[in-house]
Amino acid sequence: MDNKISLLELVGSGQLIKTGSKPKLPIQVPNVTDGMLDVYRIPLEYLYYNDENGRIASAISRQDVKIDPALDSVNAEYNQMIEKMIIEDNPGKLNKTKKSIKVDGQKVFGYVLADGRVIDGNRRYTALRQLAKETGETFMFEAVVLPFTYESKTERAEIKRLELAIQMGTEERQAYDPVDLSVDIYQTVVVDQLISEADYSKEAKISKKEVSDRIETVLLMQDFLTFINARSTAFHIIKDTKLFTPLFELSKKLSRQFPKKGPIYEQTKITAFALLSKMLSVGDDTGRDIREYYKNILATDANNSFNESVEGSINDLQDKLEEKTINSATELRRALENTTQELREINSEYVRTMNRQNRGKNIDSFISDVKETLNSLKDMQKGDGLTGNLNFNNFSKDQINEVRESLIQINLISRELIEIYDDEI
Repeated sequence: MDNKISLLELVGSGQLIKTGSKPKLPIQVPNVTDGMLDVYRIPLEYLYYNDENGRIASAISRQDVKIDPALDSVNAEYNQMIEKMIIEDNPGKLNKTKKSIKVDGQKVFGYVLADGRVIDGNRRYTALRQLAKETGETFMFEAVVLPFTYESKTERAEIKRLELAIQMGTEERQAYDPVDLSVDIYQTVVVDQLISEADYSKEAKISKKEVSDRIETVLLMQDFLTFINARSTAFHIIKDTKLFTPLFELSKKLSRQFPKKGPIYEQTKITAFALLSKMLSVGDDTGRDIREYYKNILATDANNSFNESVEGSINDLQDKLEEKTINSATELRRALENTTQELREINSEYVRTMNRQNRGKNIDSFISDVKETLNSLKDMQKGDGLTGNLNFNNFSKDQINEVRESLIQINLISRELIEIYDDEI
């Protein structure tokens, strides 16, 4: 970035004013102590958004543009573009933040690097930018100035650890979109190799297995995007089609079924992608249907024959998808409308195979279904009512009531079923 500034030099020359707050770092950082840091009131024009932030990087991928980070004085388009993304992402939360700042001032300080890169506090920074434009008044961003730079890979690793600890490592951590989180893990651990899977797990307070599972899911997302003829980084398509959960589940099931991968894994993966496309085109419950596919076909002896029976139709499907690059969920749905014949052929064979498999169900598979339901409830119990990375703060009251009512029904039905089985003993 050209025309660099140094907030530390501005601090040294007395141009930045302390607020009096003393920050306490959430983790230990080499060569930095709490006593060395203060919170300063920083002019907005000295700051710019962090393109390495997981949420922001995901939003940038939606635009398919290459724009270098810059202060407003160098290239105002950069901050304006990301500001617009943040506004559109959650206008309700942004308005709430704006109202709070307007009435009570900025209550929570952010973190910035010496060159003005905002590491934590993007929504607060955006709210202040908006208020400055709307009122014509001067607003300052209150933040800790960290003595780091992105030019050093070692310091980038420490910045990332600190960012994770601030944004995810506390009980009040922000709700992270699962696609954004997974891509951030992949970018940090695999692409940039800043920190290890174990380090990410520790700072973000998520299990090592979840970190590993999310990396595998990103690889599968990239393969799916390639399958539909989209950019392998167009992760917004996964987000907008709500395909993350089915792909996350599919990734785990494929790994379990084909631990060494190989040709059958590759063929099964492509078949699963075609089925996901079919489910998406008709508005099916992709999560439920992909579980049915795994249980009744993928994990059975019928998998190979099913792969072979739909191979020709899938090849024709891919040929049609390759006619035009897919850039959005809308374009994907439109492209799938032009593959009706191929999807119908795949679906017909899928229905035939599922019916054949269901007719052959036996007592063992019935018991397995019951145990699977039990395991799902046990997972909820272990997570104090939730599973995975979910947090009650992310639910509306209506959604909580909906889950509660379902659990009540499960309880009532279970009692009736227990009586039936008691009579048979």
